[in-house]
Amino acid sequence: MGRAVPSDDKEMPPGDPAMTSREAARLLGVSITTAQMWMESGMLASWKTPGGHRRTRLSSVMTLLGHREVKQPEPTAGHAGPQIEVPYPVSPNEPERARFVEQTMEDTHSEARFHRLTWLASELLDVPIALVTFLTTELQIFRAAHGLNITSTPRSWAFCNYAVMQEDIFTVSDATKDARFVNNPMVTGAPFIRFYAGIRLMYQGRAFGSLCVIDTEPRILRAHERQALEELAALATDILSLQLLEANRQ
Repeated sequence: MGRAVPSDDKEMPPGDPAMTSREAARLLGVSITTAQMWMESGMLASWKTPGGHRRTRLSSVMTLLGHREVKQPEPTAGHAGPQIEVPYPVSPNEPERARFVEQTMEDTHSEARFHRLTWLASELLDVPIALVTFLTTELQIFRAAHGLNITSTPRSWAFCNYAVMQEDIFTVSDATKDARFVNNPMVTGAPFIRFYAGIRLMYQGRAFGSLCVIDTEPRILRAHERQALEELAALATDILSLQLLEANRQ
C-alpha cells in the first residue's frame, strides 16, 4: 500500500502538484504499468482518489529519481557550466557506455536466454533473486529477473553501479550495515536486500551491466559460488555478443 497523503489540493505544498501514473511514468522514463506497480507496492509514495485512481506528488517522483541526493554547485570561472555530482560512482566513459546500452536495448531477442541464465544462477548459488541488469542514464533495467516482479528501478537505487566499476565481483554481506546502501529503498522495503554479489558484464571494453544474485538474509560468497558467478557472467557476455551478431546480419 502506498503511504497516505492529503488528497485535497488546498493542502498541496506550492510547486508540488499531484500527478497521475501516466505523468509519473513519463517523468521517470518507465512504462505506465511499471509506474502503477511502484505506486501500488509503496516504492513510489501515492494515495487513492475517491474514484479509485492512484496519485503521487512531484516531490515523490523526484525523490525516486534520486534528485534529492544530487548536488548542483554554482558555476565557477573557467567552467563551461555546472557539474552534477551523482550519488553513485560513474566511469570516465559514461556517455559512451550509456549510448551503447541504449542501442542494445532495441533488440529483445536475447531476453529468453538471459532468463534461463538467471534461473541457473539462482539454483547454483541458492538465492531467491538473480538479475541481469543494464544501466541506462536514468534507470537500472532488468533484462532478466528471477524472483523479482519489477522491470526497472531508478539508477540511484542500483547496487550494480558499484559492480560495473571493478573487475572483481562486488559483494555486500549485509546491506543494513553498509553506509552506501542502508537507506536504499530496496533495502528498507521490498525485496529487503541483505546480501548482494554482482559481476560486471563487458563487451568490447564497455561495462553494459551486471549479473547479480541477491538474498534476503546476510551471508558471504563462498569460493565455488564465486567461480559459478564468473562462469555465468561469461555466458551472459556471449549471449549479448550473439545478439549483436544476429542483429548485424539482418
